[in-house]
Amino acid sequence: MSSKFNFDASGKLKDSTAEELANADLTSAIISLSTGIQSDGTPYYVYLAVPPSKYAEFYRMSKERQTFNLENYGVILAGGPEASPPELVMEYMKEEYGFDENFEKALEEEFKKESATYAVQQEDARIMDIVAMLKAQKPTS
Repeated sequence: MSSKFNFDASGKLKDSTAEELANADLTSAIISLSTGIQSDGTPYYVYLAVPPSKYAEFYRMSKERQTFNLENYGVILAGGPEASPPELVMEYMKEEYGFDENFEKALEEEFKKESATYAVQQEDARIMDIVAMLKAQKPTS
């Protein structure tokens, strides 16, 4: 079974290197829906194509509800002065870009499953190493 995730020996998710992220920037973007309030009090929604190398910072700032310029983090694909996107815009984003508002939750579930599988595989390998070591020992009498 091939994994979408890259785990280290302890079972933690490995961070991508700067080089890996720069290479990913050349061929992909992470489409994110950002909503909030502009400095003049007007609500907004924006679908933003964020390069992978900028996504961690964009995500952190979004979660912390910090003020920042969205255009510094990607290309605005659609947006408007409403608290959430109209149904027509949501349909367009699904059809044109494959946007899935449930993607993050699905990815989290997949990560949990693969992480559990990895942990079991690591434990199985550890047990097999112990068995091999015990078999290799000569009995002392």
